[in-house]
Amino acid sequence: MRLNGRLRLGLVLLAMAIPAIWLAPGCGARTDLGDYEEEDEGDAGADADAQADADTGDSADMQEDVVEDVIEDGVVEDVVVEDGVVEDVVVEDGMVDVVEDVPADVPADVPADVPADVPADVPGDGACADADGDGYTTCDNDCNDLNPLVNPGAFDFPNGADDDCDGGADNPFIACGAGLQYTSQDPLDYAKAIELCQTTTAGATGADKKWGVISAELRLANGAGTPAPQSHSIISAMGQVLGPRANQNFVFLSSGLAATPGQPYYQPGTPQGGTAHGTQSPVPPGFPTNKQGCPLPSSGTAFDPVNLKLTLRVPTNAASFAFDHAFFSAEYPEYACSAFNDLWVTLLNTGAPGIANNKNVIFDNQGTPGSVNLNFFDRCVAGPTGCAGNPGFNFCAGGKTELNGTGYGDPDVACGPPSSIGGSSGWITTAAPMLPGETITVQFIVWDSSDPIFDSASILDNFRWLEGALPNPQTLRP
Repeated sequence: MRLNGRLRLGLVLLAMAIPAIWLAPGCGARTDLGDYEEEDEGDAGADADAQADADTGDSADMQEDVVEDVIEDGVVEDVVVEDGVVEDVVVEDGMVDVVEDVPADVPADVPADVPADVPADVPGDGACADADGDGYTTCDNDCNDLNPLVNPGAFDFPNGADDDCDGGADNPFIACGAGLQYTSQDPLDYAKAIELCQTTTAGATGADKKWGVISAELRLANGAGTPAPQSHSIISAMGQVLGPRANQNFVFLSSGLAATPGQPYYQPGTPQGGTAHGTQSPVPPGFPTNKQGCPLPSSGTAFDPVNLKLTLRVPTNAASFAFDHAFFSAEYPEYACSAFNDLWVTLLNTGAPGIANNKNVIFDNQGTPGSVNLNFFDRCVAGPTGCAGNPGFNFCAGGKTELNGTGYGDPDVACGPPSSIGGSSGWITTAAPMLPGETITVQFIVWDSSDPIFDSASILDNFRWLEGALPNPQTLRP
């Protein structure tokens, strides 16, 4: 039964009186410490004085005064006292027992038992807040905890803001290719050559959980094994016309020699005729494939493949990425739409929707993967194609100027009229979706189909993060 306000007030007053009564001499007071066998004369006198005070009824008077005050409040009707101890209290609604040892249950030194430094040892609530739910707290150097796009894991887009909380606005780290060597065998150099300059670790946490390259590898088409050392290089020009799309240099991957005339790996008779390195692997899942209406390669083997495989942590404020690339092949024009169509693919592992089952993100509006049959393959000499496969014709709207000095533009008579050793797509751009903050794997792969001759190659540059989301991958002319 809940006590009414007047009753609670009476009990409070009574509770305040109890310790005073209990501490009075003769009622368990600290002055009544028991009998000692030895007392000096002064102590005996003091005890006698104390006893005399108790005998005069001072404690009894005090009890009566307190009881009278409580009763006068109108709540307590009577108080039962036995042997100087309050036993029961009669209130308006009945009897309330008072446990006589309550004062003894409250140690006098409780305040001393509570350490004075407790507040300093217990951090206040919200000391490491994550108000925007981006996974970075204010203790992780999140410099704007009200914006989930601003934190140490973000990319510093050119928007006038300090997206990555490094203390400066619009200062992304994307220029690190100076001094890279043409013959480098270090996969991280190839990441740097395409503007992936920042590295991170898979297990990074807090302020150290930044975007960047977790690992870089040079592999075969299936992601295992090691490619031929001369199948990849870092260059500053592709022939006499094509240069970097960003900064000083870019990546050259080839199923033969990653070289143009005048570069260290170049050998006469290439790329047509080709270079067989003796390396091979199974093709990735979902391959072989070709343009609709063209025959599939004769085997599931990738001949002389090279694969730049990158594992990346995506910035927390980026929803897609893009890169620039171009495909060259000596299979053009005579082997267009044949079983020998070499492939240039980019495989993406991401949690984002819209990715094909085979993971490839390079294809035209007809679904054709990177090959001589790609609709963008128009840097060439106009004329008939497929004279050793399915016949066709290419108007080569881009002309052959961009082939100058590449080895693919040298004169040839392949299908009757004067033509060239090969052709190219020229620079094109592919963009693909991903999820902000996730870890993705991107594999840039080129290989020979059906046999290891008549080489193909790709160049790759200007990898960049994008803020906007995409429903699916897309390739276009920049």
